[in-house]
Amino acid sequence: MKSLIRVIAVSAVAATFGVRADDFDDSFFDSEESSGETGEESGGLDGSGEDAGEEAGEEADGDGEIGDIKRIQERIFYLLPCCSGIEGSVEVMLPGGEWRAAEENRRYALGARYRTVGADARLTLKFGPEAEVIVKGDASFTTRAQRLDEKVRSIGLSSGTLTVKLSDQMPTNSFSVTAPGFTIVNPAGESRYTYSRLPDGDEAIVRCVTKTLSVQGRHFSVASMRAANEIRIRTSQDLLLTALYGSRGDVMVKLDQGKVQTKDFGTGETKIEAKFLDWKLSPLTSVRIHRAQPALGRNMAVTVMTFNANSELKNRCAFAEDTPEVNSGELGPTSKKEREELAKRAAEAAAAMAAEGTDAEAEDVDEAEDSGSGDEDDDIDDDLF
Repeated sequence: MKSLIRVIAVSAVAATFGVRADDFDDSFFDSEESSGETGEESGGLDGSGEDAGEEAGEEADGDGEIGDIKRIQERIFYLLPCCSGIEGSVEVMLPGGEWRAAEENRRYALGARYRTVGADARLTLKFGPEAEVIVKGDASFTTRAQRLDEKVRSIGLSSGTLTVKLSDQMPTNSFSVTAPGFTIVNPAGESRYTYSRLPDGDEAIVRCVTKTLSVQGRHFSVASMRAANEIRIRTSQDLLLTALYGSRGDVMVKLDQGKVQTKDFGTGETKIEAKFLDWKLSPLTSVRIHRAQPALGRNMAVTVMTFNANSELKNRCAFAEDTPEVNSGELGPTSKKEREELAKRAAEAAAAMAAEGTDAEAEDVDEAEDSGSGDEDDDIDDDLF
């Protein structure tokens, strides 16, 4: 209970003014809860809560600073992120406040927005012992407003280049980087993001410097980007267009192909299953995802297209979201060259089928003649006997 009251008090002060790193012990959130539970349980068991509390205090003093350091290192995130390494012009805006100069070693509330102004500006925002965001030059980002006891953290891209450094052993879904058209999940190691606003939308360059990261977006996902992999993501202002471009390395992208209805002829059971296309996004290759609100119905109409390094259309699929009965599936080629090749293959196939049919008819005639002559012989034999 005391821990909860202190958390609320600290968050209220941080949301209004921000607090210095020296103003409170950041390890109290975990240490006081554990010590409080230990004292209650020991007091309940032997009826001598006071003596048990003294013994627990002596044990804690025996551990000394080593125990405190160990507890801090075991925790993933601090209660509040801490500004450090400030150089040049660095500003912060608390929720509902105004821009003001950020101070070294000061902690600000979750939900604050940060920006650096000028080529020489620099900021390091530490979320934990092994979790930090580094900004150089003109850039800005936000931290997600959330409850202080949540064991996850998230930042939102606004402009400029950000470098995120995390532990290689970061727990699943504990840190994320968001933008209007996608979300970076499960980043580990070092990753870098360059985000810029465009007249018709935005563009982001996502690079995995070390270890791995995953990307999730509407109608696409990247399960794993490895070291030195890089892709570009363009999103229109109305979110109706998403374009993916390969920059460095080969990245496997899973593309949504809608839902299809299948029937098991053995059991007669009908199933609705999601269909996907795996596309290797290499340098100079691309993916375009178009969305549109149809004249009838509420489900978005989607067209997914892939292009090779020569900008030639390789795959195109059209479907309606969550509507298996309105799924055009893989569409045919549209270029003149591809249509001519398709027509040529169709003509060759038709000629081959016609030839096979002629041969089959000739064989049937021969068999009929053979069978007919045999019947006549049988009739003659019957007449004789």
